[in-house]
Amino acid sequence: MEIKLYHTNDIHSHLSTFNKIIRYLKDRPDDSYYVDLGDHVDRSHPYTEGTLGKGNVELLNEAHVKVATVGNNEGITLTHDDFNALYDQADFEVTCCNLFDMEGRLPRHIKLNVIDEFNGIKLGFIGATAEFTPFYKALGWQVTEPLEAIREQVEAIRSECDVVIILSHLGMFADRRIADEIPGIDLILGAHTHHHFEKGERVNGVLIGAAGRYGEYIGEIKLKFDEGHLVQKDARLIETDELANSEDHYYEDGRALLSEVIHQSPVSLPRRLYSASYATALLANELRVELDADCALINSGLIVQGYEGDSLTKYDLHKMLPHPINPVNITLSGRELKEVIAMSSKHEFRDEIVKGFGYRGDVFGMYVTDHIGYIQSERKFFVGDQPVDDHKSYTLATLDMYTFGRFFPQFVQNEKEYFMPEFLRDVMELALNRRFS
Repeated sequence: MEIKLYHTNDIHSHLSTFNKIIRYLKDRPDDSYYVDLGDHVDRSHPYTEGTLGKGNVELLNEAHVKVATVGNNEGITLTHDDFNALYDQADFEVTCCNLFDMEGRLPRHIKLNVIDEFNGIKLGFIGATAEFTPFYKALGWQVTEPLEAIREQVEAIRSECDVVIILSHLGMFADRRIADEIPGIDLILGAHTHHHFEKGERVNGVLIGAAGRYGEYIGEIKLKFDEGHLVQKDARLIETDELANSEDHYYEDGRALLSEVIHQSPVSLPRRLYSASYATALLANELRVELDADCALINSGLIVQGYEGDSLTKYDLHKMLPHPINPVNITLSGRELKEVIAMSSKHEFRDEIVKGFGYRGDVFGMYVTDHIGYIQSERKFFVGDQPVDDHKSYTLATLDMYTFGRFFPQFVQNEKEYFMPEFLRDVMELALNRRFS
């Protein structure tokens, strides 16, 4: 007896590629079973933005997915209510054992585990998602430590299943720890860190499968059973580049869904990476005003596409700022703020192509500040017209992507207040309403 288990992860709304995956999976025989590991939703795509992820769920339905888990892009880029409603029309089960509301209840339609009998074999699935604690908290969710949550669920279902499978949106290193430290697991399907294993990886007798990102691969796991006992497990990857292309109408569908005009007067919002622009100055200023901060810091590459015209739509604004990036207020001492200003003035990432952190553009560009002054030759720093006091506290309005430590290591430990679920395009819309109403 053999079951082929297909898996995808981190599609990030690459819907043209996923269309090819749908066609491939629909042609599979009856001994196949399909699961998804989260981050299928990405609001950088206009169709996802226009449907708030429900269009992605419809596509997963079309692909006949049986079980899925939650990625951080499902969990922290939608409002509390929109995430609760995301799976209302799902024809599949969703499992995540470490995500709850503030009263300890699971999100709607989500289960701690799923047991499904398929061709006489009892498959046990346990999902878990990455621990983005401050972001979930700002949206009214609590995310718990995943390894202990997984351990508890494995102990709960092991005796009821022929095979225990972890659907992990935790990353490669966490998956290896799970395999090494938690007994009773047969298979881990991994996601989040966009890694792939051509023939899987084996740790402590556990097979780990991973299929990269953006639908580059479909993962295939062969599970062989003898009288209900798992006797062999093997992994391989199928390259989607080799699959036949299919028609993609989702971008135009998204454009139609976002056709509402939100600004009706002439406006020029250019994209300039290496010089000042009205668009970045407007965004930085509005960020400071909306967050009631002392000063603000962004980068010019955030403006992915400029706009000039007199009928700005939600689609135009989405094209300009497609990022699922939230504003954040960071409290810094004067001394720390000086360090940040001095670092930003070097523009060390100006020509770098940035991937991840919620960034959906290409070149990082120059740092852009608001209400900050710096006389480099004299090492003098100002907030507004006042010199920065080393011992005073200041609030800096900036981007959540800067808080992961790569750009400004100081931000990791400092007090932060995340503003969610607002994205930068929401801030820009407020700026346009304020300036031109």
